[in-house]
Order: sequence, then C-alpha cells, then structure tokens
Amino acid sequence: MKTVIFLLFSSYTLLFGAEVTQYRQDLFCYGTQVNLRSFLLAGKPMQLSLDTETLQTSIHAPVKTIGHPCENETSRYSRLLVASSRPPYPLQNDGLTQTRTAPTVTTDLCPSSKQGFERRLYASMLEKFSQPVPATLFITGKWIKGHPEAFGQFLVWEKTHKLSITWGNHTYSHPYHPGAALGENFVLSPGYDLKKDTLRLEKELIERGVTPSVFFRFPGLVSDQKSIQTIHDLGLITIGSHTWIAKGEKIKAGSIILLHGNKNEPKGVAMFLEMLRDDTLQEIRSLPESL
Repeated sequence: MKTVIFLLFSSYTLLFGAEVTQYRQDLFCYGTQVNLRSFLLAGKPMQLSLDTETLQTSIHAPVKTIGHPCENETSRYSRLLVASSRPPYPLQNDGLTQTRTAPTVTTDLCPSSKQGFERRLYASMLEKFSQPVPATLFITGKWIKGHPEAFGQFLVWEKTHKLSITWGNHTYSHPYHPGAALGENFVLSPGYDLKKDTLRLEKELIERGVTPSVFFRFPGLVSDQKSIQTIHDLGLITIGSHTWIAKGEKIKAGSIILLHGNKNEPKGVAMFLEMLRDDTLQEIRSLPESL
C-alpha cells in the first residue's frame, strides 16, 4: 500500500502517493476554462483543467456544468495551441521557440544513468534572481524513477516557494536509438505510442503530487506532422527552443532557452553559469507569463 502524504500545490491539496486510475483525455470548454483530463484520484473523481488566459492548470473535483467543444475558441490558449501546431512541420525544433517578453529558462530532464542532477544550475538561479524563480522542467517519467532524491528536491524548492515550477511534459520514456535516422528515432520510432506515453507521464506526476502543465517538448526536438497533431489533439502546446546553450546559440529578448538538468550536458550548464556571472541574462520569466 502506498504511503499518503499531504502536500499543498496550486489551488488544490493533492494526495502524494494516491493512485490515479481511469485517466483519460476529456476535452471540453466552459467559461474561461478547458477541461483537459478526467480521472479518479484515490477513487474520487477529479479533473485537470486549464485557465485559457493565464495558462495555469489546476486539479479539482468535477465541475457541474454543461461544456462545449473547444474548436471555435479565440482565447489566448487557443491562439497558442494553433500557433504551435501549424505547418510546415520541420523534422527538428517545431513549435513555439520565442516569447513576447523576457527570456525563459527551460531544462530538460531526460532519462540518464548519471547520479544526481545539475544542482549548481538551479542554485545559481536562486542566487541570481528574486524568489520564487520561474523554471520550466521538461521532465520524463524514467528520470523521475531513476532519480527520486533529485525529484524530491524540486518538490521541496516548489513547496518552499524558492522555485516557481512549470512542469512540462517530455514523455514518460523518451525513446532514443543510437545510430538510427531521425525519421525513425525518438517519438518517430516504429511502434511507439506517443499519446499513451504522454498521458502516462501526466498520470505519474499527479500521483506524485504535481500538477502537469499544458506545455510539451518533443524528445530530441524531433517530430513530424502526425506527432504534432497528436500533441495538439491532447490539448498541449508544443515548445521548441530558440537558444540551445550547449550548441553556442545566443540569448536574445524572448529566447526560450534550452539546458539539460540531468548532467548529460555539463558544457551547456557551465556556459549558462558564466552568462549569469557576467550579467548576460538579467531577467527571466515563466512560460505561462511570457508566451
């Protein structure tokens, strides 16, 4: 039996360790809200919903209202959803890559055999910027499973208001096959079920007391028209990258910055820390605020 610990997140008290069952896509609109998912949490009916103007998600008991299809919505959320899934569908780095305002720091937590995580990265951000520091984590279920203490540290930073975390979806398993062509790798791997793996990661986060956001990043930044449409149909906004630090790309106003927090790319982290020291980056904002 799972131990139940009460943790306060957002506007709802989640049962950390409670089982999530009957998790399903259930898209409908009502007022300024979009219901994304319906499920049972410890046997009780719940919904994962999104505010269409703030882009903040919440978990709550089912709303007793008559919803309607979301196809004709003109909200901020709907505009971003359309913008993140329109042609021409490049093989790499599709989706939104820049914001309207200040740069946004996103860190990918792909599966990794390395112990620990890039604590120095987040510690430096906590020293540099006013708390709570906005941070977007594109996280995978396999990384969580292999790094429970590191994941727990993120929960502590969030609960104590040191970090304001946007929990992005990077799939549960993050498939990768060394040597395979991009067109048959990552989520384009033969036989891979993108929808199932994406929903599995959301379910895993909720069971651990976390509210998933509406933001998704493709592993390897690799996608095609079919996979982009799958994520769109799940109601998720695809996020690419304008500035992948380890590749030497330069930060500009509105850059969506990509770093790896799993120790797989220490070069990029070292370069970013140098940018913090020389004041190249003086302000950052969260994805929901800046898009």
